[in-house]
Amino acid sequence: MTKIKICGITRLQDALVAAHAGADALGFNFSSQSPRLIAPEKAKAIIGKLPPFVQSAGIFVEQSPEEINAICRFCNLQIAQLHSEKYSPEEAQSITAAKVIRVFRPGENFVVEEVFEFAAKSGINNFLFDAYQADIAGGTGKSIGASLATRIFNQIGTSCYAILAGGLNATNVSEAIRCIKPYGVDTASGVESEPGIKDPEKIDTFIRAVRKTF
Repeated sequence: MTKIKICGITRLQDALVAAHAGADALGFNFSSQSPRLIAPEKAKAIIGKLPPFVQSAGIFVEQSPEEINAICRFCNLQIAQLHSEKYSPEEAQSITAAKVIRVFRPGENFVVEEVFEFAAKSGINNFLFDAYQADIAGGTGKSIGASLATRIFNQIGTSCYAILAGGLNATNVSEAIRCIKPYGVDTASGVESEPGIKDPEKIDTFIRAVRKTF
């Protein structure tokens, strides 16, 4: 069954709506570049009220590994999502307070061997693929091209846990799952009324679309 992450949570009510609708994980963005920025203190308060079996992920862009470890411990995050190409395999390996997901934002000439090399050097086998935009690290609402995404996920196969993000919403997620067969899907803007403010109906519709896809 395809796993679901709802990203860019800034409010408790949105977190609870997503959790009760069936989300497997919720994302909290700690990047100062993001319109969905949340303070660690607020994220910790929300995470403390989540029901059991719902994981929490921190999205990191500018922070050092030391800062990431500290925030993960403070907030009780289970996942550290490294949403920047600057993080080396050695830096990723030094993050021990949470399970690491390394993000790639592939262009048309992306070489999948980069993923395998990163996995070999870091020991990490969890990767998320998001649409590239030069000035924003994620949550742009843009999609990876279908042919590019299919090529990447076909080459990766079952060698690692590959998650698809970028422009996913209730109208396109089923087709993306059928064509690409990701381990999981991740959406932020696709379930919002505005950046950082989730739409309960969109969340419910998105999760239902994922769950009914085989």
